[in-house]
Amino acid sequence: MKVELINDLYKLSFIFFVLFVFFLTGCSTPRESAEAPKIKPTATPIPIAVPAPVYVPPVVVPTVAPTVAPTAIPKFKPTATKASKIMTMPKQSTVTDIRNATVFSITNEYQQFPKSLQKEFKDIVDNEFFAISEKAGISIAVYTDGTLWAYASGKASESLDMTVNTPLMISSTSKTFLSPLILTQIENGHYKLSDSLETVLSGHPDFSSLPTDKINPRVTIEELLTMTSGLSDFNDNIEGKSELMKKSEWSPSDLIKLVQSQYTESGTYEYNDTNVVLLGMIAEFHSGQRLADLYRESFYNTLSITAITLPEEGIKWHPGILKDPGEQFSIPNMAMPYTDISRWASGFGNMIDAAPFGFGYYIGVIGRNRYACCGIISTPENMARWTYELYSSKGSAISKSVRSQLLSSFSDKRIPPWSIRKSSRPGYIPDQYGYLVSKKTIRLPDDYTVMAYGHLGGGSGYSGWMHYSPELDLSIAILTNSQMKLSGTCKVENPGNCITVDVFKKYKEQMSSQ
Repeated sequence: MKVELINDLYKLSFIFFVLFVFFLTGCSTPRESAEAPKIKPTATPIPIAVPAPVYVPPVVVPTVAPTVAPTAIPKFKPTATKASKIMTMPKQSTVTDIRNATVFSITNEYQQFPKSLQKEFKDIVDNEFFAISEKAGISIAVYTDGTLWAYASGKASESLDMTVNTPLMISSTSKTFLSPLILTQIENGHYKLSDSLETVLSGHPDFSSLPTDKINPRVTIEELLTMTSGLSDFNDNIEGKSELMKKSEWSPSDLIKLVQSQYTESGTYEYNDTNVVLLGMIAEFHSGQRLADLYRESFYNTLSITAITLPEEGIKWHPGILKDPGEQFSIPNMAMPYTDISRWASGFGNMIDAAPFGFGYYIGVIGRNRYACCGIISTPENMARWTYELYSSKGSAISKSVRSQLLSSFSDKRIPPWSIRKSSRPGYIPDQYGYLVSKKTIRLPDDYTVMAYGHLGGGSGYSGWMHYSPELDLSIAILTNSQMKLSGTCKVENPGNCITVDVFKKYKEQMSSQ
């Protein structure tokens, strides 16, 4: 009887922990409260460039006027993680066997921005970061055509400083890997934008088990990419996710089966991750590979990007995962998530230190729940290069035709949730959403305006921004290990967007003066 009572108590506590963690894993960030101590920034300089073999890039006719005089660019090869073994597609999602630790390290073969501009960039970040009362660390990278500036400030955990090589969760900016993968599969003849779910998933072992009153089989690939499918968000089913995460076996279709509401007529935009999970299933089904392997083969290895993809490269589920400290995780020095910890302690702090679950459990839960949408871990250096390679006419991540499709997919009728809340402000220009990419136009009080492509990310103790300016041919990636929903010093945007537009502005001034 005593044993049964203990077991019951354990089960109740387990359900509570899971419910809390999944409350955190939504895309919206919680309100920030108590003031944290000021953090002294630590600049992490980029190593001095050394001579490297020079290559001449192929001649490409740019779609925008170049802002930087062409120069010979050193060929850089940042450290890439070891490729995963290609797997057939089992019903059960499996975690890759334990791998060697993933090493994040910036190569010393980048060119550098002028010293004066580097100081301007650093001052912008410091001024914005110091103004935030509740914070942990920030890491940023600015990139254009072989030239990089990276900087980090604050803390990754209570025992580690944030550095430019500290990996962080990139959250929903992970979506920017999925849409080019889907469009490339279309270009390679696997299916068409106009194909329906019942066409592209016919033969998938789990498709017949999906509820047809909740998952419209006539929804098209394009409607999934633009989030106009009319499908409801599986994340609304908190209780169902709690039960699902206690099971040893799991597959992406289990998330789709959590959808509670009947579908509505397609055509109306609603940002939710049900669309993204289905796209992940489609990509896997038509390749016979897991999403992590597809990203590694298609993007990470070919572009020398260092990153890992959850859940396949995360923590393997096991009965003792609740207290798992994450020692088997392949990223030993990942930045810890900081947020409101009043549920366990008081104020603002390290979620993992305060919560009654371990970091391994956190990674396991995040990995499952954020399949295909938000589960990539990397650094701003890698993400700034990814943003440039994806959206710049000089980039090599995708073909010209796929890039053209991406950058012509926007509609002013699709305003993402992070933008619609601000749309009533005088002079505010709402974002437009396309194929898992946003087109943002920021106008500062001094009337400086810049347009950029990219995506935001956030939740569960992290925030992320990635943007590319076609006018400047410049990309920027910012990652933090705290949630930043508050307004920044520019008064019209959050801190990440304030930093972004000020960096763009300073870069444009520098180029205009030359």
